[in-house]
Amino acid sequence: MSLTQYRIDRDGVDRLLFLMHGYTAEQHHLASYVPLVDPDERFTAIAPRGPIDMPDGDGAGWWSIDLETFEQDISQFAPSLERLESFIADEAGKAGVPLERCIVGGFSQGGYLSLALAGRAGAPRYAGVWAICCGLPNAPGLSLDLSNGDGRPALFQWGTRDLLIGQEQPKEVIAALGDGGWNLRHHAYDMAHSQTIEMMIDAREWLAGVL
Repeated sequence: MSLTQYRIDRDGVDRLLFLMHGYTAEQHHLASYVPLVDPDERFTAIAPRGPIDMPDGDGAGWWSIDLETFEQDISQFAPSLERLESFIADEAGKAGVPLERCIVGGFSQGGYLSLALAGRAGAPRYAGVWAICCGLPNAPGLSLDLSNGDGRPALFQWGTRDLLIGQEQPKEVIAALGDGGWNLRHHAYDMAHSQTIEMMIDAREWLAGVL
């Protein structure tokens, strides 16, 4: 069954940008930034909704988190990842766009998933990866190998006051992507676990040079 999604279609484009939201957000979250990060309308943007609905009705997630204890049900990571990978392949196939012309990106949970999509065993050669406020994914059954960058573009952004991921996880992401041969750009911002307009302006500059 396909994931619920929000789309910003561009006529005649042959590039896709997949944007995965964080916990308690939903499919419109990162999609709302698309006019800013892609003003030249080079990409069709597709923003899927996580399969786990919030108990209060609004928002969704890719795996469950207890917001009082921050305990995570990481067993839900692999099923969400597999469902997301299948969704991306299906949407790219329907659009007639090869996966090599698709960028995967996301914030928080979506960032972890984006890195997992690019680095799992047998991963397609996506055109690039954009990860925001996350660390390296680590879940049962996930074999992560980001050493296949081969000069492909990657953008990593995080906040210096982000208490959820701390400052060690960003260092690990930067090291893995850098050592893996990705053409990496990384930026730190004076913020917590969030997004800023400055961040999206930097992402706009990066995205303009991809494909």
